[in-house]
Order: sequence, then structure tokens, then C-alpha cells
Amino acid sequence: MDVKWRNLLSWLHDHGMDTSDNSLLVERRLTYPGTEHYGLYAKKALSPKTTLFTIPRTALLNRKTLSSYYGIAAKSLSAMQMISLHLLLHRPLPDRESLDPLFGPYISTLPQNFDYHPLSWTTKRNIGPSLDILPPDAFWALQDLSSKFRNDLAAVSSFVHDHAHILEAASKAPSEFMEDNESLVHDYLWAWLNVNTRCIFHQIKNSPSDPDNITLCPILDFANHSSHLPGMNPPSPGNGNLRSNLYRDFSLLSPSDSSVDADSELHLQYGAHCNRVLFIEYGFVLSADSIPEDQRTLEVNVDDIVEALVVEKGETGVWIKSVLVSDSYWRDWTMHYASGSAFPSYRLVIALRLISIFPSGPLPSSSEAMLRPWKNVVLGHCDKLSSNLEEAWCNILRNVCTTVIERASTALVTPEVQVHDCIVALWTEERFVAERLSDLIENGEIF
Repeated sequence: MDVKWRNLLSWLHDHGMDTSDNSLLVERRLTYPGTEHYGLYAKKALSPKTTLFTIPRTALLNRKTLSSYYGIAAKSLSAMQMISLHLLLHRPLPDRESLDPLFGPYISTLPQNFDYHPLSWTTKRNIGPSLDILPPDAFWALQDLSSKFRNDLAAVSSFVHDHAHILEAASKAPSEFMEDNESLVHDYLWAWLNVNTRCIFHQIKNSPSDPDNITLCPILDFANHSSHLPGMNPPSPGNGNLRSNLYRDFSLLSPSDSSVDADSELHLQYGAHCNRVLFIEYGFVLSADSIPEDQRTLEVNVDDIVEALVVEKGETGVWIKSVLVSDSYWRDWTMHYASGSAFPSYRLVIALRLISIFPSGPLPSSSEAMLRPWKNVVLGHCDKLSSNLEEAWCNILRNVCTTVIERASTALVTPEVQVHDCIVALWTEERFVAERLSDLIENGEIF
């Protein structure tokens, strides 16, 4: 048993957890010898719905357990910002243990770096490939994630300058909390990615949708993701009074519909996500052959292509954009593959229908009359436009698919792309979805 794991169990025992072999039925093990990649493994054969372990609520790292440490002033921080700040202040030195008196043994078991994560490529020099080789939708999703990270860093830096006393137990000075301090950025990146990739939902606020309902959970976060293998589950909180279910201990159950063999790896399901989301949020992708085709959940965002079609229409395009914005159909246009079949999103269909109605150039004087059939579809008064307009928007969709296929095919023969398996997987997914959808259009499929 390695030292960090032993120290973690001792710390959990001090918090009141039963860490005996009869109650803690899993352990962390290296998934690949010689690496720092761990997984969660069953110590013995398990029947369905077996309680694998129970973490005392005081050992969960969240807003509730940190509130007494940071005081009422920390209400200005989100749970994401507060947890990240705490990790930042108590990040262990390389190959050392965290000195945090609250969560040190747990923090010491967290990953030492996230150089594999694409967000690291935006903040560290000489880490990762050029972002130019990413598919456009992945590139923009990464920019959005980077903006969230930078905004959180700014909020935390401001908080520390206003409450410098919290640094007394840490090895940092207020002067270090400058957003252009490269060392601070790297430390906060480590902290922020630990929270973003490892936090789970855990209700500590009355409203289930409150963004503060997140926690870092010891032991659980060694579990790796699988999109199709039976996954572990937290027990249902039951039908009792909501308040009685708040801020409770956290238990994890083995898969509900299958037994588990001794020494088998146990997995979590992060949700039915396409590779773009898995890559941007968690830093990994799933290979096509790792998931049965009828269980794949694939997606392509084509905002850039469709927006270009709107811009090409000139003055009419400006008006089309205003209509889509006012009706909440601007952007988030996607194509999907799920349950063994491809289809465009409803948002994409609505946008292409509108584009198909209007010619390029000056806005027609009869624009409001021309818009009426589209409005009737949006309002649910009818299902479709006229047959010629339905054919027109399907032709536009075919061209969108062709654009995706051509640019993906070009990228996949680029040497710089070929050496990065995760980026190959992203481009391959885009091409696959577009090809399947294009095939359906050619065969006269009606969406």
C-alpha cells in the first residue's frame, strides 16, 4: 500500500469513516504501470447495488466544509472559485505532501499536473500542439473554457487582495496574486482543473440547480470514465424532506444491474457526451472502436459554417440574424449521431429553413409576409414549410455536410494532426457524423 493512499485512509478514519475491509470495498491501483494514471478497483466480487464506501460529510471538499475557514467574506466567491483557491493555497511541492491542516492528505492524492489537458496548452509554453489544428467547434469551446478560467482567476485574485489574512497558512504573498504572474497562473490552472474535471454534484443548497452543489470527493475521484460499461451510482436521497437530505455523507454503490468480479476496475459515467465535450472538459476522447455503434453519442457544431451562410446574404443576412436572435435560435447549431442514426438538431433545422426562404442582397419589401410561414412553424401552427422550401433547406444542409467532410478529410492527412490521437478522434467524429447525415439526405430522408 503506497504512502499517500495509506495517509488518505488514516485521515478519513479520523473523520469517522469505516475503512475496514468489510466497509471499504475498493482501492486505487495504477491502471498502467510506470505512469501516474490510477483507477478504482474492486477488492472482492460484488453483487449489484453494494455500498462500496461512505465518505463522511466533513471529509468532502466543498463550500460547506470550507466556509468556516474563509468566513462570511467568501460569499463573494462561487463554490468553484473557493475550492480552487483552497487547492491553490495548499498545492504540494513536487513529490511532497500538502501541508494543509484541513485536507492535506486528500490534496496530496490529486494529480500533480494536467499537461495533457487542452486548457494547459493555452497557458503553458511549449505544451501541446498548435490550437490551429483543432476542429473549429473544439477551438471555440476551448476559448470559452479559457475565459471561464481567467474570470475565476481574476475573482480569486481580487478576493485575496481584499482578505490577505487567508495567506497566513500558505506559502504565498498578496503580491503574487497578479493575473500576469506566470507561476500563479500555473498553480491556479492545476487547482482549477482538479475542480473542473473531478467535482461531482452533491446537494448542499436547497435548490438542486444551485451551482454551489458541487464537491470533491476522496476515493471516488480515482474512478475513470466509461460511456458504455455499467457505472457506479450514488444512492437516491429518497422521498423525505429535502432539507434532511442536505449536507449528508456520500455513499457510492456498485452498478445496479450487474455483478462485479474481484480486481475489476469500476467506472463512472460522466454523461452521454460527444468527444468535443470530453476533450475540452476532461482532456480525453473515446476511440470509435471503444463504443458499440448503436451506443455512440456524437456531435458536430457547425456555427461557423451556418453563420458564414448568413453573412453571405448581405443586408438580408443582417436581418435574418436579428430574427434568429430575437427568437433565441442564434447559434448552437449542431448535427448528431445517436442510437445508430444521424440527424440535425431542431435549432439547425429552424435556422436553415429561415435561410432558405430569403435571397441574398437587399432585404425584400415583402420580408414580413415571407417570414410568416417560418413563424408558423416556430410557433407550432404547422410542421413544415412548402415542399420546395423544405427541399431547399435540405440542400443547404447537404452543402454544410460537404464542407465538414472536406475540411475533416484535409485535416486528417495533415502530419501535425496525425501525431495527436485525440485530435484525430475529434476530426474523425466530425467526418463520420457529416457522412452519415449526408447519406440520409441523398436517400431522401425527411427530418
